[in-house]
Amino acid sequence: MNNSQIWENIFANKEWGKYPSEYLIRFIARNFYNVSNRKDINILELGLGTGANLWFCAREGFSVSGIEWSQNGVDRFLKRMKEENLLNLVKDIKIGDYFEKLDEFEDESFDCIIENLSWCCNEREKTKAIFEKSIKKLKPNGKFISATIGSNTFGFDKHKFDLQEIKEGIYTGVGLLRCDDELSSKELYNANDFVLEHLHKISCENNGIIYNELLIIEGRKFAV
Repeated sequence: MNNSQIWENIFANKEWGKYPSEYLIRFIARNFYNVSNRKDINILELGLGTGANLWFCAREGFSVSGIEWSQNGVDRFLKRMKEENLLNLVKDIKIGDYFEKLDEFEDESFDCIIENLSWCCNEREKTKAIFEKSIKKLKPNGKFISATIGSNTFGFDKHKFDLQEIKEGIYTGVGLLRCDDELSSKELYNANDFVLEHLHKISCENNGIIYNELLIIEGRKFAV
């Protein structure tokens, strides 16, 4: 079973992913809460899952679009948006590989791009290509946030930065994943028209074991 089939099954059978992480809430609030008309802010998420992040953004009045390879994930998201009368803030949802589907959006059409623990399901070279294409879709000074798995997370081979099968810890059973450290992240999130503004870690530890470490990358598109 490949990664896409695994996640299709997860989204069909598990009730999770209903609410955004605090770091995402803080990022959106810090960058966009003071705008005069929130509906004019266009936010794109790559790998929206069941849509927790876009649901939050729409609840706060922003216009949202997304790409997701799971039909089950998209169906759950759109059902929730309909039930909460938020469909009017959904601009465009595409199903498929975000590297390909990004081409269907106009360059410099988004104020913000979100990527939350999705690109780590891809090989490094492809992730780099997705990142570079994503930045083209941002408006000048458009904001970007990405969360990826840190190499100190229990179960990962911290010396291996390609896809690996996780046999221990909280990331078992979710397909092949890739981890990063600070240096590899800075190399990955590097483009001529991108300014990396913040890179910080969030870790959860118990009895000396880091069972989850996340690297949060924040930046913006360079404005000429």
